[in-house]
Formats: sequence, C-alpha cells, structure tokens
Amino acid sequence: MRNASPSSRSGPGASTSLRFLGITAAGLALGGLSVLLAALFPWWIWFLVTDTSAVWCAAVIALGALAATRPPSWRLPAAGAVVLLCAVVGYYAVTVLVSGGAAALPRPAAWLFPAWLWLLAACVAGPVLTVAGAWTRHGERTRRLAGLGLLGGVFLAEGLLPVLAWTGSRLRDPEVPPPPSPAPMFTEAALLALLGAALVLLVARRPGDRPRALAAMPPAGLVWCVGVWGADRVMLMTGTGYFG
Repeated sequence: MRNASPSSRSGPGASTSLRFLGITAAGLALGGLSVLLAALFPWWIWFLVTDTSAVWCAAVIALGALAATRPPSWRLPAAGAVVLLCAVVGYYAVTVLVSGGAAALPRPAAWLFPAWLWLLAACVAGPVLTVAGAWTRHGERTRRLAGLGLLGGVFLAEGLLPVLAWTGSRLRDPEVPPPPSPAPMFTEAALLALLGAALVLLVARRPGDRPRALAAMPPAGLVWCVGVWGADRVMLMTGTGYFG
C-alpha cells in the first residue's frame, strides 16, 4: 500500500488552520485600520469608510458571498463571528495604543471590558451577516433578496440612527434650541443610503433582482437599526463601550 504524501496527510487540517489565521488577521486589520485611516482621510471619506460599522458589516457579507460556492457548513457563521470579534479587539487595541501607549496593552481586561456588548453583538451579527452574504448567491430568490437587502440595509441603518436620534430629541424636548444646522447629518445619511443602494445594484446580477433588492433595503435597514440602537442604548446606560 502506497504511503500518503506529507501534503495529503496535513492538507485539510493545515488549510483550515491557514484560513482561520487569515480570517483572524483580516478582522484585526479591519478594526485597527478603522482607527489609523481616520487620521489620514479627509472627512468626506472618513465618515463613509472608517467611521461607520456598515463597512465592517459589508466586509463580513463579502466573506459570506465569497464562501457561497462551498457546501454549507458551521464554519461560515463561525467565521463571521471571528472576523467581527477580531475587528472589535483590533479597534480597541489600536485606540489604546494611540491614546495610552504600549504600556496599556498588556492589560486587555481593562481596555476590553468597555467593549463587552460589542463583543457579544459580534457573536450574533457575524453569523447573520456571513449567511446573508452567502444568500446573495443563493438560487432561491427570497433568500437572495434578503441577503441583498441586508447589504444595503446596514448602510441605510447607519445613516438613519443619528437622524432618528435627532428627531426623537426634537419631539421630546422641543423647547431645547436645535443644533445650528442638521444639514451635515442629513447629507451623511443620504450618502450612506446611496452607497448602500450602489452596492446592491453592483452585487445583484440576476434579472429582476435589482428593483426588488432595493425595495428590500428599507425593512432590512430598519430591523438592523433597531438592533444597533438597542446595543448603543445599553452601552450608554452602563457607561461602557466608548473612550473619553
């Protein structure tokens, strides 16, 4: 009987380990670069590319879309969770490094505790996003539209959050003087919505999918907006999740 070659004996396990390392590195880079690039880009690129969680979500959706050709497996939703977990760790690690120096890094419990809910949210959102990404390539139209709708919906939700918060504050406290001008906020919301719609139109390829996917954006965005708003409220009430 012929002996198996070293490459065949270690192939599946080695490839899985390499993929895991690549996913981990990609997540850390995604979070860390969000901090570093914010100091380099002009504001109109900064708030669209580095100051929005929608970019993280789109990256995880893209991961799911790239893996859609493989047979369904538990590894796909797990990979989404790993990417977002590492992105949160990378974001906070680089923030601590920039603001407090390398001496603060050996105490991860201190600088990761404020991110406890974001880490928990990553475990929930990551699998949802990778599955949605895989659905963008699914043969069934309903799943395909749900995935495409969420791709645009995460950008729509990102723009809606400050608008809804501003509207709520005006309804609750109409006697409080409003900010000088809400125009920049509405401009940002419109640009994010347009970016989400552009991505949907770019990714949707099958006949008839594009108008239906655009119609799926608002409900998907509202559902995602509620989830992000809930996490944000808990963070504010507990006084965690933010530096400064």
